[in-house]
Amino acid sequence: MATQATLRYIVFDALRAIRENHPQANVTVTQVAYWAIVHADRLRKIHIGQADSGAHLATFLDIDVLVDSSTGRNYIVLPAAIYDFDDDKGIDYITYKAALDPNDPTFTSVQFTRTTVPASRRLYMNEDERPKPSDPYFYRVGDRIYFLGCEQINLLLVEAGLYTALLPVDAALDLDAVLDFPPELLPQLKAELVGLGLFITKLPEEYDVAVKENAINIVTAKDIQS
Repeated sequence: MATQATLRYIVFDALRAIRENHPQANVTVTQVAYWAIVHADRLRKIHIGQADSGAHLATFLDIDVLVDSSTGRNYIVLPAAIYDFDDDKGIDYITYKAALDPNDPTFTSVQFTRTTVPASRRLYMNEDERPKPSDPYFYRVGDRIYFLGCEQINLLLVEAGLYTALLPVDAALDLDAVLDFPPELLPQLKAELVGLGLFITKLPEEYDVAVKENAINIVTAKDIQS
């Protein structure tokens, strides 16, 4: 279950702790909001990768199927940024509605199986495995998801369940939006934000703003990779 805490609560809770330890700390709401999104996204990705759960699954209905003008292949553009898990597990499922009972949900109809470009070659060597409308496959290239086996049907729409990443901080960020984040990880997130804030406050006084901002980026990038 996702937390009901807003980004504003998380940011100001961490900012309060930073200023209690260092009353003169020159750390802004924008800085802490940026750290919160970056670190929450990293922790959330780890959590989703370790749990077989649909708690953070986002479903997208009626995604338009396009046709690559150069190859004639069917594909969709991912409707949101997803986590880059092994075996493309950031994609939980992709389905399309076959000519079955119209009252059945789309995800109970025809599901695509994941493959890769090199692995797909083997599929066409066996008639039983060959991609077809009743047993289609998908493979990913960047933000495009290509389909195999649906070339001869009029495939217009698909449904997908995706593990999407948190949105980056920008000028339109709503601090009052509820953060889709595991509640049990809130203490760890706060500890990381406070630790980063205290690190920044310990930089020498003579450092100008540009140097401090560069240090923030370096620390954040290092944390993401760890």
